[in-house]
Amino acid sequence: MSRRRGLTLIELLVVLAIIGVLLGLLLPAVQKIRETAFQAACRNNLKQIGIALFAYHDARGSFPAGLIAGADDNLELGTYGGFVSLMPFLDEESWSKSWDSRRLWYDPPNAELVEAQVKVFFCPSNRSQGNINLQFLVPYAGRPLPNPAACDYLLCKGANAALCRVTQVPPAGRGVFDVNTRTKLTDIIDGTSHTFAVGEGAGNNPRFGIRHWWADTTAATDLFPGQSTLIDQSWSAGPMATRQLGSLGLLGGSTMGVTALRGGYDPPFDEPMNGPLALPALDCNHGCTNAGTAPGEYDTATGFRSVHPGGCNFLFCDGSVQFVRQDLAPATYRALSTMAGREVIRDDF
Repeated sequence: MSRRRGLTLIELLVVLAIIGVLLGLLLPAVQKIRETAFQAACRNNLKQIGIALFAYHDARGSFPAGLIAGADDNLELGTYGGFVSLMPFLDEESWSKSWDSRRLWYDPPNAELVEAQVKVFFCPSNRSQGNINLQFLVPYAGRPLPNPAACDYLLCKGANAALCRVTQVPPAGRGVFDVNTRTKLTDIIDGTSHTFAVGEGAGNNPRFGIRHWWADTTAATDLFPGQSTLIDQSWSAGPMATRQLGSLGLLGGSTMGVTALRGGYDPPFDEPMNGPLALPALDCNHGCTNAGTAPGEYDTATGFRSVHPGGCNFLFCDGSVQFVRQDLAPATYRALSTMAGREVIRDDF
């Protein structure tokens, strides 16, 4: 009768080492497959947003405004994000029926509604949920505030960040979405297949901090105590930098993104894709065209950004979703974000 031989310690260590090597080889492949699935879901979200945009256009005769403003150029008052208008077309009819467009976004009943997380507004590569914590601002505002649900997509404002109740942005800088605009497909002179509608705007990610003005190369230091140092934006809430909330220095994003700050002028102040320090959404109330170049003389808005290597996904105005490289020439990038600049763009951009 033979004795059963077990593994020696050396043999066991060899087996464990082999298993470790195999796991090391397998893990990157698993991560790559996982990211591919996330990217596909992220693109699908943009397609769903595109379907909602075209359904809105069919029902109302135009695309919705990128930001709905009040009665004057003080955009602090009565505003809310452009994605709110899409909610009935994203199977969120009950939410829409509860929304009161006559009230501010932080007043009841809207205060509770802006906290609603909507799956289609999150890119899985970046996150699957999230709210913007505004409780640090309560002592300055002197009133309760909601924590608005976050968003990873931006309506394309074009290549000029100027904010006014009636847009006066030069044609070379105008995008499909702006304050109170109602853009029709027939207004997109540059062609729907060459014009951005919506792009990615990854929020609350360590890759993307906040800078204050265009020329800054370091992170902003004038944040409120307790405020996040990472750029983020809500899909529903209006501007958070308001006198009413005692927060003119609050550096957060909006539902609109740009490729440059003062397109139509030289220099255009390009805002490259995936910049590590994003600009906040800030209405300086210093004209409506961003013709100025000194800090405080031009409005700012965030650029497009994602966690995908090398670029961002964009929904175009023909309904297609394409991955656009971040090394695209600045002039071509600006041209794709505007709708009536009459630039000639090759199809292989």
